[in-house]
Amino acid sequence: MKKKKLVLILPSLAGGGAEKVTLNLLENIDKKYFDCTLFLINDVGPLKVNFNKYQIINFSSARLRNALPSILAQIKNIQPDIILSTFPHITIPIILIKKLLYNNIKVISREPNMIDQSLGSTNFSFIFKKLYKIIMPFSDKIIVSSKGMQKDLYKKGIKKDKLTIIQNPIDIDLLRKMNKFKRHPGSGLRLVSMGRLVYQKGFDRILPIIKNIKNAHITILGEGKEYTNLSRIVEELNIKDKVSFKGFVHDPKKYIAAADYFILPSRWEGLPNSVLESLALGTPVITFTEIIGLMDIVPNVAEKKLILCKDERDMEILLKKLPIRSNNKDLKLRRNLLIKYNTPSDYSAHYFRVIEELLYE
Repeated sequence: MKKKKLVLILPSLAGGGAEKVTLNLLENIDKKYFDCTLFLINDVGPLKVNFNKYQIINFSSARLRNALPSILAQIKNIQPDIILSTFPHITIPIILIKKLLYNNIKVISREPNMIDQSLGSTNFSFIFKKLYKIIMPFSDKIIVSSKGMQKDLYKKGIKKDKLTIIQNPIDIDLLRKMNKFKRHPGSGLRLVSMGRLVYQKGFDRILPIIKNIKNAHITILGEGKEYTNLSRIVEELNIKDKVSFKGFVHDPKKYIAAADYFILPSRWEGLPNSVLESLALGTPVITFTEIIGLMDIVPNVAEKKLILCKDERDMEILLKKLPIRSNNKDLKLRRNLLIKYNTPSDYSAHYFRVIEELLYE
């Protein structure tokens, strides 16, 4: 295959799963076949990327609309064969640019979340949903991470042959290279949760549960605009001694591996990287049935250590019954609970096949 020009686009270097997956692809896709350029609307955020190793164009713009003229100029300059976009609010204008000016470019859209819930939480959600329904079918390919997401988009009018499932990658060998553990001191159930402090992630749902569990403590890793509200809830519930906010942590695995259980209280997700990472570190995961993407991986989790609760009451009842890990005084890395998964090289190989099919169909 002749070397092709691939542009990947991210809004920022925020510490979310979608950004990590895109940077993982940039790192692992075969450079023998692709000249890769990363577009950043801005470089705000805690994630690190080597600006010397890759061709990166930072538009240093607070808003996408302000960066669009520069994006258009760079597309004209680079003349990419493929553009890969991960967020709908970026993908929609990119598809319009393609249809109006550069119809030879192939646009691949990767959907990180369930669409209705994700778009419904944005400003002007009604307009975004309408635009999505009209414009997204013009994507050349849409990548989703679960059967639930695929089914949802098919119902919205996306043709089946445009939808491809590629589950998120995880580098288990790298992840499990560790010898430090960070567990909240004292006796009792020790829980950990991780994600941006935003409404979607549902940390407000877990706090009343923690109040009702004797000797329980939860460590929350992440930063975001809901921090003040969550701190207020902690104060009102009088559980300051049962909750720790650690902010963004560059090495979260030492907390996850030391905990008894990982809690994912999200209201919606695609296929959460935090769940894959926790299971790979041997930490059982407790979440809600609302995260339908996880149904795909339940059969690939050993010992039934991925538990989906129907609601908050169900989760509280479960947590009151669960035992503390047996070796909590002498912490050791537990065995990997993922039976089947995508390595980073597997993930990039899946994308290679998708691109190959698009370019030579």
